[in-house]
Amino acid sequence: MIGSPFELAHDDNNPLDMVEELARSKGWNFTRTDEDFFVMTVPGQHGPLEIWLEWQDEFSALLLSCSMPVEIAEEQYEMACRTLEQINENIWLGHFDLSNKGTYPTFRHTLLLRMIPSGIAIDTIHDVVDIAMSECNRFYTTFQLVQSGDVRLQDNLSAAVFDTVGEA
Repeated sequence: MIGSPFELAHDDNNPLDMVEELARSKGWNFTRTDEDFFVMTVPGQHGPLEIWLEWQDEFSALLLSCSMPVEIAEEQYEMACRTLEQINENIWLGHFDLSNKGTYPTFRHTLLLRMIPSGIAIDTIHDVVDIAMSECNRFYTTFQLVQSGDVRLQDNLSAAVFDTVGEA
């Protein structure tokens, strides 16, 4: 998009600088390996979650990946793929896949931040981090059942994707 009229209004700030401030304010452990790559560990309901963020300046895109510490063995791979398909049909933002050589369930979403002012961008990033954590917490038990090959998987998955309406 070089030469685009939108380029002039693009905010040149790297959003990972703002994410670093967010992580500090929350007390989350993080590592910034270079200006375009950031890893933080956040508390999940079932244990720590690892969030990887990668900034691609060329596209003004921020890739977010949130991995769960649930290793899927090769013999459970087919069940995991079927489960991922069912989960992905029922979530409205992002998707799950198997990362790290196809062994760890990971929530992914990419944000396009061209023309987004910094204040709005950090709010959006914070919201997507919250959504990633929520979805990982929501499906953690499901992935543990996949990991063990447990037959109760379908019941758990049905409960996890069931949408409730109203309040009790």
